[in-house]
Amino acid sequence: MRLFLLCLLMMGAGAMALSAAPIDEAKKLYKSGHYKEAAARLEALRKSSPRDGNVNYYLGASLYELGRMTDAVQPLKTAEGRGVADASRLLVKIALDNYDVDAADEHLDTWSEKLKKNKKSEPAEMDEMRGRLVMLRNMLERVEKIEIVDSINVDAADFFTHYRLSPEAGKLLLPEETEVKARTLVYQPANNSEMIWAESDMSGTSVLMSASILDDGTIDHASPLDGEFGNGGDADYPFLMPDGVTLYFAMTGEGSLGGYDIFMTRRSDDGYLQPQNMGMPYNSPYNDYMLAIDEATGAGWFASDRAGIPGKVTIYTFVPSQTRVNYDADDPTLVAKAKITSIAATQTSDVSALRERIASIEEGGKKRGHQRSAFELSMGNGKVYTSLDDFQNRQARQEMSKLLKEQAQLDAQEQRLQQLRDRYRGGEKSLSDQILDAEAAVEYSRQQLSEWRNKVIRLETR
Repeated sequence: MRLFLLCLLMMGAGAMALSAAPIDEAKKLYKSGHYKEAAARLEALRKSSPRDGNVNYYLGASLYELGRMTDAVQPLKTAEGRGVADASRLLVKIALDNYDVDAADEHLDTWSEKLKKNKKSEPAEMDEMRGRLVMLRNMLERVEKIEIVDSINVDAADFFTHYRLSPEAGKLLLPEETEVKARTLVYQPANNSEMIWAESDMSGTSVLMSASILDDGTIDHASPLDGEFGNGGDADYPFLMPDGVTLYFAMTGEGSLGGYDIFMTRRSDDGYLQPQNMGMPYNSPYNDYMLAIDEATGAGWFASDRAGIPGKVTIYTFVPSQTRVNYDADDPTLVAKAKITSIAATQTSDVSALRERIASIEEGGKKRGHQRSAFELSMGNGKVYTSLDDFQNRQARQEMSKLLKEQAQLDAQEQRLQQLRDRYRGGEKSLSDQILDAEAAVEYSRQQLSEWRNKVIRLETR
């Protein structure tokens, strides 16, 4: 009898080991960042074990990492019902990204209760989510009425080349078109008095910098902008209005709803004042940045990756207003308006004249060096070359032609780096070493191009 019972126990243990193997394999795939393969295996396992908490959690987590938020909800709710605390954590994230404050509140309470039941302390991430929830509620009470003229999905790597700004609005320049080490782009006002950009400080944090432009076209000593621009995060994508006072920029950190948010500040005698979050619909739980207003055409622009298209951002063209008017907080379509789910729903007037003014700028924009096939090279003597035909020295012209080809390769490197960073933010933490290698390669290429550019200038002006 004892031998029979022992055999039964061994058979049961063997069966348990065999049944556990598939979920262990799927978990390994998930933890190594192979979410698509993990999801496929977990979906098969769920058919035979529809109420299994672990199967449902890892399936929902894999779908979440793949950006399939809607599909992830049901398995995560099943896992939450089976007591998996991390399922509640992901459901909070999904609710916040969907502007669903009630669902976020509910899942936060469930998460907290499960942790208390298991005698575990609340993680710092929970406090961060509670803060985001408060911010989301406040923003939804003050959604600004703006008319969206148009939207377009473009490559994230060079999105700002699609902003059609008049000369009066200034220039958005590539870093290689200037003498500064900008992270993304450089803003230069129409009067050519200064440049504003972002670069990394000693800690790796992105800070806003500025420098005056001298009469010979070179820049004076660069220094950080005076003011509170970090909030523990990065500041980038500056745009200064023609009044020389109002500055728009993007910032991460405590004051941001998610990723980059768009902020506004004003310059005073003592530096820039405390930045103010622009709120919705400009900002979202995703990355929102580069707000620019062209007073000559009456058009405003900002970019966002809220559409969730890999490697792409959406550029919105809107009609700026002198005074802020918000939607009624009880408007049943408030969330849709905050998300900008319908451009047509925001339009209350005829915007055809504005479209015509933008179209006229588009024709001229192709001549102002906004495209990567053109360039602006300051020769240090007040002259700025914008074409290979400007060169008098044959060797300098040949070197500049080679430099432009190398610049195209750097553009490709930077685009790949941005894609790696996007995937890392999406959960592929195993990419950290690749990102470090790519950053080092990009920095090296930038230094080489800077030396090459100086060589071209010496050949031309010797």
